[in-house]
Amino acid sequence: MTPNHIYVLLFGLLLIEGIGIPGVPFEPVFVAAGYFIRQGQLSFVVAVLVGTVANLAGNTLGYWLGASTMPGLFKRFSRFSPTEKGQTMARRWFERYGGMTVVVSRWFGLIRTPTIICAAAMGIRPAPYIFYSAIGAFTWTLAWQYGSWKGVNIALRWWDRHLLRTTLLLNVMLAGLLLLIVVGGIYLYLKRYYLYSGGQQD
Repeated sequence: MTPNHIYVLLFGLLLIEGIGIPGVPFEPVFVAAGYFIRQGQLSFVVAVLVGTVANLAGNTLGYWLGASTMPGLFKRFSRFSPTEKGQTMARRWFERYGGMTVVVSRWFGLIRTPTIICAAAMGIRPAPYIFYSAIGAFTWTLAWQYGSWKGVNIALRWWDRHLLRTTLLLNVMLAGLLLLIVVGGIYLYLKRYYLYSGGQQD
């Protein structure tokens, strides 16, 4: 897998996730991007920009789909349907926080999909929605990518520091396993031999 593949995967997954479809496995691609950033083969800034643009595009697409035909489709296929609890919570948050609900909902799975799909029905106009979605997409992508990058750094530094100790432990365990197999084999062989010898003497 090359850095260019990571950019493509990052864009594709965050576009789909941005539409509001739940359960999209975006975490691994952030981790992979973090690894390539650590190796100097990927730009942190470019990765964040690619993720932000993709997520914002998905949010915008989800908004327009929600404003037209998507609500009926979501209700028909219940596994993609915004829950009634989530819709109620999203509406209350919108009444309380206005357009900032779009930003805040980016971080809460329960109301993220209802906010995206039902934003037009809740009275959020396209321009404010895109503005707040841009803020939400950028901060969310920045946090995930930065956390993944630093997380990979910590994990690999720990691995490098403890590699000798870990390798030694694995070698000792492997040697112990081989010794156990050899001793067990000898024991079984001798047991069968003596049983057979005893039977012959009788």
